[in-house]
Amino acid sequence: MQQHVEPVPTQPVSRNLQDNVNYINQLLGIGTTWDIMAKPFRYGKLNMMSYVTNGFFLTMNVVLILDSFHKCVEEFERQHEGEDYTIEDLVFYLNTHIDFVQVQVIDQMSDAVRFILSGPLVTFIDGYDKVLNIDTRVYPMRSISPPMIERVVRGNHDGFTETMLMNTTLIRRRLRDPRLRNELYQIGDRGQTDVSLMYIKDVADEDTVASIRELIRGVKTGGMMMGEQQLVDLIGKVKWNPYPIVRYTERPDVAATALLEGQVCIVVDTTAEVIIAPTTFFQHIQHPQEYHSFPLVGTYLRWVIAIAVFMSIFLPGAFLLANQHPGILPHWALFFMATRNDPMPLWAELLLAEFALDVLRFAVLNTPVPMSSAIGIVSALLFGQFATTIHLLQPEVLVYMGFVMIAQYATTSFELASANQLSRLWIMLWTAVLNWGGFIIGTATWLALLLFTKSFGKPYLWPLIPFRWKNGLRDLVVRWPSQDLAGVPEILKRKRGRLK
Repeated sequence: MQQHVEPVPTQPVSRNLQDNVNYINQLLGIGTTWDIMAKPFRYGKLNMMSYVTNGFFLTMNVVLILDSFHKCVEEFERQHEGEDYTIEDLVFYLNTHIDFVQVQVIDQMSDAVRFILSGPLVTFIDGYDKVLNIDTRVYPMRSISPPMIERVVRGNHDGFTETMLMNTTLIRRRLRDPRLRNELYQIGDRGQTDVSLMYIKDVADEDTVASIRELIRGVKTGGMMMGEQQLVDLIGKVKWNPYPIVRYTERPDVAATALLEGQVCIVVDTTAEVIIAPTTFFQHIQHPQEYHSFPLVGTYLRWVIAIAVFMSIFLPGAFLLANQHPGILPHWALFFMATRNDPMPLWAELLLAEFALDVLRFAVLNTPVPMSSAIGIVSALLFGQFATTIHLLQPEVLVYMGFVMIAQYATTSFELASANQLSRLWIMLWTAVLNWGGFIIGTATWLALLLFTKSFGKPYLWPLIPFRWKNGLRDLVVRWPSQDLAGVPEILKRKRGRLK
């Protein structure tokens, strides 16, 4: 992770153009850094130097803007010939006459440097201690494509991109509420990554918004090259708790729905996911497909996902426990028993299968696409037929661990699935050591971890603990028809004081 570094010292904007040019040229390495362009201009009596970063604009757009800029400045000087005027007068004239949308005044050198590096056309004018900024930037970006994880059979298929402006626009397209607020911050002394804090005024809890706002403002780091996860680590004070205290989404409709429910969205530039906070354990196991299906079908899907998630946590431990005490199983559940004695103990086979499946998962992820099918075939032979033939793994171990791996990813939250995997290993190891007592200890400590986990002050197990049925657990158990939805959950409702 990037460490905090001292910010680059800056000097005030000088009225002497050459002083500003010398400072900027030395700071940005003009002449050695090929992608930052410096272009001097003289319009009438005004001497100027403009800076812009190559690749953040369309050439024809800048040519047209500069042509309009030239004409406007010359006309302004003709109208004010022999008169004194301020740079604010010039900016007002440009804003009302130049063929572009935004011209603004900058009075801080640090802001001028930041804008140069982020794309706009920044112009220093001789005789003035303020700077003109014309927002000409067009960021390089990929086109909108379907989400990679949160896919649905029906419904919209547009997903977020790595450009913050595009992502906030996709949310605005769905949520045309005049109370929607979008606050901009820059994070990182060197990276200066743009971060947007989005919430609906009078819907989101004011204390929660203020708390997250202060956490973002207080981030101290050199840069945020790793995007959204690094920001969450910093503002959430994440240490060794594996359970995610925020939810990530690739879908604009999910982000817009979260805003309507009183949550906060954090959009990080260069990241194709949006952060939703605060969140609970049960919100992580919801799927967009539930709301693109009829209510009864959506309820069934919700139960399937929930059962799969909990089975991915407890099934290996229960399988090990049943084989430690064969007499507890009824006759119809004997399929849950391992049928042969292999050299390795059963718990070791379960761990080996877990490790092998993780290796397979990463191998498929990192293998070039033309070779991925071959890797899958080889893996099926190694971990299927041959592993059981040489008594490395029992068939039952492969069946149940394969099912667990599938069930683990029934939720769209990859972060929750990874945390559940560690919980599964924790419970399984305790069971291997202490049998019944170990299974109980492992489960109890898992519950205690979730009980003491909070997401920006909100209890992680709500609405189970603290228990709330109406406008709480009832809305998690059933996917109600749209006209019967409760709206903002009780835990996220706007309050003047601290959550009780």
